[in-house]
Amino acid sequence: FARGCSFYTVDASTGLIASGFDVPEPAVIKPGDAGLTLLAAATKVIDEPVRAIPWLTWGAYVYVVFFSNGILPGADATQLEVRTWEEVRDLSLNFFLVSPLLHLPFSPVVHPGLEGIFNLLLSWAGMF
Repeated sequence: FARGCSFYTVDASTGLIASGFDVPEPAVIKPGDAGLTLLAAATKVIDEPVRAIPWLTWGAYVYVVFFSNGILPGADATQLEVRTWEEVRDLSLNFFLVSPLLHLPFSPVVHPGLEGIFNLLLSWAGMF
């Protein structure tokens, strides 16, 4: 899987390469450290399969909470109304009232009770 093109001149009497010229093609995606981190994590899971349990548990949790129909009451995340997602976005922008305190121009107006509950739940989740 070489990317680019190489040209070589060969000495006819010895059959050895006399000189070479490479034209490398730049990589489309350069993952850098992210690729190495992913490979290191995959190697650890392959060496010790028990390390996959937290990842599988997290995947099952995300599936049940966000994408399952019938396991939990109510609609899954893909069936929520646009207004619900707008409210989540607005609450996230107003997290701990940072946007309103800084008088940012994109600070949305949200019911203060919702902001309080949202901040309390996120603080509680952050503690554990």
